[in-house]
Amino acid sequence: MRARLFSNGSEVPVNTFVERFVAAVCSGIASSLKAPRPEKWITLDLEQDRIILQVDSTPIVLDKHHGFAEILVRDTIRGMIRRLKGIDDTTPARIVVSIEEQPCAE
Repeated sequence: MRARLFSNGSEVPVNTFVERFVAAVCSGIASSLKAPRPEKWITLDLEQDRIILQVDSTPIVLDKHHGFAEILVRDTIRGMIRRLKGIDDTTPARIVVSIEEQPCAE
């Protein structure tokens, strides 16, 4: 698995450790939410207090009705990336995880 991170639309370069760590955390989040098994991509978009999760092209609903799960996922992702160089935690962020060993799409 590989991950690419974006902050405010620009890609943020990360080292191999961070890339693999972020990919593993995002994969764990998707599997713990009983989302469909990803074949190609997991995408997480973080905008202010909203987190949007997609597995391949399927959106996984995380809204106020899911309460604790939404808050836990959002805070985990925010905490994981907020101290990385190039991440501005006041602007939208995106994580794209490639399940296969191929380049990640934006």
